[in-house]
Amino acid sequence: MHLRVMTYNIQGHAASRRADHIPKIAEAIREAAPDVVGLQEVHCRTRQSLSTDQAAQIAELTGLNLYFGRSCGMEGGDYGNAVLTRGTIADARAHPLPGSGEPRSLLESKIDIDGRRITFFVTHLAAWGRLLRNARLSQIAKLGDITAAGQPPHLLVGDFNVPPAAEELRTLLAHGHLRLCGDTREPTFPATRQRLDYIFCDEKWELVDSEIVRGGPSDHWPLVAEFKLR
Repeated sequence: MHLRVMTYNIQGHAASRRADHIPKIAEAIREAAPDVVGLQEVHCRTRQSLSTDQAAQIAELTGLNLYFGRSCGMEGGDYGNAVLTRGTIADARAHPLPGSGEPRSLLESKIDIDGRRITFFVTHLAAWGRLLRNARLSQIAKLGDITAAGQPPHLLVGDFNVPPAAEELRTLLAHGHLRLCGDTREPTFPATRQRLDYIFCDEKWELVDSEIVRGGPSDHWPLVAEFKLR
């Protein structure tokens, strides 16, 4: 079994300034042709999304199946992460994560694809550098426990808001059930030339290739990885 995976912070609030923002996000996803994609910063009927359901719009434009995981209410709607896949989402739930600042969550989904069931996690950790470092560390501890209990084979993707050498990532990897995939030297947040977005896998997967897609309308570049099930 081969699986093409994408993680993409879509900067959903930018849709309030650019009418073509979400269609261009969908175009970037279609061109990358992932089997499964995890999205962050997704707005569902908020004022900044102009009262549209961004996840549903992207799903319609890409022809992929969808589950939206709410992190919090925002501006009259909801805000969180989403999973899109050409497979069937058999089950999904959003786990609230601890920490101060904007509420965060970990989206867990069971996906049936090509005759196999995989567990796919999507998250977006607290931002603002050192200010919310303790919040991120508590979030990492929680999601590390949840992902460790997930049914293999599993993958974790998302915007972790830290560079590769950060304590947060070392703490996650110390759980022992995940490994970091691909060359982490390339930036995914071009404004500051930082790597903030990552894909992790368990021992069941063999990484075939990974790449940063240097384009799209978001302030993050999407990250794509190709896997083979051992």
